[in-house]
Amino acid sequence: MSNKSLIKCDSIAYRKGYVEVCGGIHSDCINLEVWNIDPDINTISSDDFLNGDETVTANTEIELSIENAEELIFKLQNAIKVAISAKG
Repeated sequence: MSNKSLIKCDSIAYRKGYVEVCGGIHSDCINLEVWNIDPDINTISSDDFLNGDETVTANTEIELSIENAEELIFKLQNAIKVAISAKG
């Protein structure tokens, strides 16, 4: 069973894009892909993104083991704490 989900990331205009997370492509792995979107594109829906590569400027795809994915979650949770405390 595969479950694909996209996270739209657009807080910083020149670093906007999507993070795609999907399980089940390879056995015992989590597929993580980051798509950078052209900063000159003002608005983009996930439908536009999925149906046309002209908006994509770069992407990186990696397969995480379940242990790597759990470590990533832990490190993201710590980074969230740091970002919240820096916010004031």
